[in-house]
Amino acid sequence: MTKRFEFVRGRKSPKDFIMKFNGVAVKFEDVAKMCLFFMKNEDNLYPPEKGFKGAELFKSYMYDVLETREIPKNKKYDIKKNKLTKITEHGEIYE
Repeated sequence: MTKRFEFVRGRKSPKDFIMKFNGVAVKFEDVAKMCLFFMKNEDNLYPPEKGFKGAELFKSYMYDVLETREIPKNKKYDIKKNKLTKITEHGEIYE
């Protein structure tokens, strides 16, 4: 099994680390693009104009992550498809 996320020492200081995804260093801009994608996709799947939360649920999830510095364990964020796509809560694929 290949690890999707890898953490390697950076060169700016002894405490500097670089996060790689599938071998490629992740930039802040990459994270921002992913957030924009997820918000748009959630709005497409669960349109606010039809009474759904859409991107608001994703934003709430990210707010919880930023405030607690942990992955939320709240059931309101459970994603049922993880069982179908075989992805762990750490983002790793299993067979």
